[in-house]
Amino acid sequence: MSDDAYEALARHLDKMPIGAPMSEELMEILRILFTPEEAELGSKLPFMNTDLDSLSSMTGVPAGELKPMLDGMVSKGTVFRSAEGEAEKYRLLPTVVGFSETPFWPGKDNETVRKLAPLWRRYFESSFGRELGDREVPVLRVAPVQEEVATGSQVLPFETVRDLVMEADYRVVAYCPCRQIQAYAGKGCQHERENCFHFGSMGRYMVERGMGRELTLEETLEKLREAHEEGLVFSTDNYQGKVSTICCCCGCCCVFINTRKELGYANALAPSNYVPHVDGEACVGCGTCEERCPVGAITLGEGETAVVDVARCLGCGVCVPTCSGDALELRRREDAREIPALQDFIAAQMRKKK
Repeated sequence: MSDDAYEALARHLDKMPIGAPMSEELMEILRILFTPEEAELGSKLPFMNTDLDSLSSMTGVPAGELKPMLDGMVSKGTVFRSAEGEAEKYRLLPTVVGFSETPFWPGKDNETVRKLAPLWRRYFESSFGRELGDREVPVLRVAPVQEEVATGSQVLPFETVRDLVMEADYRVVAYCPCRQIQAYAGKGCQHERENCFHFGSMGRYMVERGMGRELTLEETLEKLREAHEEGLVFSTDNYQGKVSTICCCCGCCCVFINTRKELGYANALAPSNYVPHVDGEACVGCGTCEERCPVGAITLGEGETAVVDVARCLGCGVCVPTCSGDALELRRREDAREIPALQDFIAAQMRKKK
């Protein structure tokens, strides 16, 4: 019975835009995070916020029995519950944003994360990486820092990271799941880990569960400034308007960058609408930009002058502030793309599952 419950849960999870391709690693992950009873219940839960009485009707479990089961799953990070003071609603969390992150957000070292980390790493290599990258429209896009964009270049309000943070409400920081997973899988890096940002309802859920901590606007901007100095790439939801997430990504650990860089799926992560322009006369050939680029898009060409591979470049701008000759600035790409409206983004993601 239990294997059937986990397989049913996996099939249910795979309906989401970022699904859950069946594999041995996935089944082991589900066994760690869900009891057989929770797996059976999870396979019947919706991915939209739903009140308890409706869930009772959908699952056939009396509300008095259902609520403690759901609350137990909330504490494990497999079910979302609306914030205190709001109408109580629940939904099953998918893989992303969901239970691939919730065990790692608190930044705690325990038996569960040490079991999960190598499984997620192997799952990425076997099938989950393809699930992230093989899509019509990328889930995430790169957001540059406005200060690195050349004066006179067109900048839309939702394109730069500062604008996104200013627009957000209830700002929360947690530990980066990608760097946590790599660290506990024995492939960690030295980058700061507490710089995974979430906003709004997900942020409140995280704080109430002890998965993150609330920040002021000033604290958020300061941590983002530190991440930029460190050479981390800002990526966010690939649609216009308020976003729910800003990731601070490194080329060594980020699953979205590595799906693009290692597995060759360009649509794993959309580049920004900007690209570094090199002033050949000012470039001193120091090579700092080449060292900082997370995807190897900058090399020193003839005459020791920096050369940008525009097709590979993410347009993140981490190369700009450390240029010793002030030879770099971000300029708008000639082939700048339109960032999708939210409804178009959702429609494109759902087409993948048809």
